[in-house]
Amino acid sequence: MWRTVSFVERVEVEFSGSIFNQAITLGDFDNDKGNELAVGNIDGDLCIFKGKESHPWRKCTDLGMITCIGQGNLFSKEKIHLVCLTAEGWCHVFDVKPDRQEEDKKEKDREAEDDTYKTMKPFYSQHLPPNGKVMTVDDVDGDGKVELVVGYSDRVVRLFRWHSSGETTLDMDPKGTLTQEDKWQLAGQIGSITTNISKDGTPQLLASQPGGTYVILLPSAPFSLQGDGHGQGHSNGSRKDFLTTNFVYDPLVSSMTRNSNVSTEIIGAIRKGPINESSSTEMLYSLCTLDGTLMLVENGHILWSLQVDHQLFSLNKLDVTGNGKEEVVCCAWDGQTYIVNHSREVVRYQFEDSVAAFKAGHYAVAGNDNVPCFLYATFKNKIYIYYNIRLPQMASTNLIEVMDKEERTHELLSRLNIKAPTTKDMRELYHWCLYGWHAKT
Repeated sequence: MWRTVSFVERVEVEFSGSIFNQAITLGDFDNDKGNELAVGNIDGDLCIFKGKESHPWRKCTDLGMITCIGQGNLFSKEKIHLVCLTAEGWCHVFDVKPDRQEEDKKEKDREAEDDTYKTMKPFYSQHLPPNGKVMTVDDVDGDGKVELVVGYSDRVVRLFRWHSSGETTLDMDPKGTLTQEDKWQLAGQIGSITTNISKDGTPQLLASQPGGTYVILLPSAPFSLQGDGHGQGHSNGSRKDFLTTNFVYDPLVSSMTRNSNVSTEIIGAIRKGPINESSSTEMLYSLCTLDGTLMLVENGHILWSLQVDHQLFSLNKLDVTGNGKEEVVCCAWDGQTYIVNHSREVVRYQFEDSVAAFKAGHYAVAGNDNVPCFLYATFKNKIYIYYNIRLPQMASTNLIEVMDKEERTHELLSRLNIKAPTTKDMRELYHWCLYGWHAKT
């Protein structure tokens, strides 16, 4: 029996325009230890919301059709940047300043009456191949440097790495370019891209494929020409002259998957316990399909599979119980939200409206205190941030089971000279404690 819960605390913000599910994210974009909300629409508007304010804290316009938003230290600096990708192929990187630095700059420029400080502009832009639909900014090969991985509508995945052409500091604009280092041509449409930790502690790059399947994208080995007899070729192996299609396809055969062509989402690096920096442990990953299949996977083996009667389009992870284990969180178009733990125990929440985009993560409602939250972007120009998403437990229980675990309960029963009570006895006792005796009619 699945439990149904209700969340009350929320912040409502206004944001107009159509939103892609990949174009909304949570992160510490101004590096003040508190997370903000970044969202973009197909009209080219990119906004950052902070705290409980209903209006944007920062805004940029005329960027193009925004399809993806991410974050990471793309330039290998000790600073997180906001990365925005458009359907036209433009990759915009923003260096978001906190309020203190913005006010100092405002006073220096003597623009006390000017409100333009709320407008932000990209401090680096580069044109990449167009029609990117999914994106991840992460260290996907374990070399300590962050890469940009983009999945395209033509079933191609490209990996870009930053190559610096000069020394820069944190306060200087980057000098260099994003260079394509790898390319994979997949058989089916790409639902999402994620990273996972394998058995040996190294990162894995995963891309979902239709029908509840996925592929592991393997890095291509450097290949250089040895010369063609005309003095042409490269002998230093400093770059990859040819990019190979190198990946491992995992069909994940499951009786729950009914449609081999249905779109699929994937999320990786799901923690199995509290973070332990002294050791690297293998993590779980999960997949969901539009026809209602949800799976939890470990090293290619399905731990459990679940079938629901809702169209699942967004897949996330979040520790809602505070025990260090991250639950799987998925959302359907009609607002039905499922929270499932590693033991396949399910909690449901029904959002009040249809959903255009959904995200689970952490958000700083007040100050720098990040709390777990759910984001629902509706088709009515509203975004709802439900915060303090915490549950004491996932498993269904009742008053008799909870009270039986309390030592004080057994002490009181002994003082009342109640020995070895049955479930019926305890039910009647608790009924009397709560409601008193009622005369039988």
